[in-house]
Amino acid sequence: MGNFDATIPATREEIPASPEETLAAWFLEQAGSCCREGDVLELGPTALGASRFCREGESYLTPDLSTTDWKALRNEYTKRFRFVHLMATGGYDELLTGIETVRFLLRANGIFVISGYRTGDNPASAAAVWQSVLAGTLRPICTTRQRFYGMWGDAGPIQNELLVWMAGHVSGYAAEVHNIARHRLLHLNIT
Repeated sequence: MGNFDATIPATREEIPASPEETLAAWFLEQAGSCCREGDVLELGPTALGASRFCREGESYLTPDLSTTDWKALRNEYTKRFRFVHLMATGGYDELLTGIETVRFLLRANGIFVISGYRTGDNPASAAAVWQSVLAGTLRPICTTRQRFYGMWGDAGPIQNELLVWMAGHVSGYAAEVHNIARHRLLHLNIT
């Protein structure tokens, strides 16, 4: 299945500065409508720094994606994680398998983040994400230029909470609300 690294969380003083990191930190630490218990998993070569948001008793796992056996990962860690970040690498079928595996790994109301979901050099990533949404399983919460945030559950409460947080945030973040195939999607204009 590959090697897993359990990382000791960094101190809270290392709060992220970029808007993308601030948004990820909000999901990991402040959002009340998502799963608040469980471990954190990051799959791929680029990490969000989510380890710093692990609480006492939680684990942070980072398997080597190049040697990951999706079936073994699913069997060993079903319903263990509150937050899973996947870097969109690989082809369409591989990404669909990865997204479906994440569904088994997340606890109820857990958050799924996929980075690089709409890059020009890998159009398969956007196709796999939206295929999962259109199939009726993955529910979009929000997108940014770099990331797609979703869940397998009712995204409405967390979207409402996110809009309230954004309205009070000093950064001046703005959200566009879209309706796509019967799904409400917030697109956040952050850079």
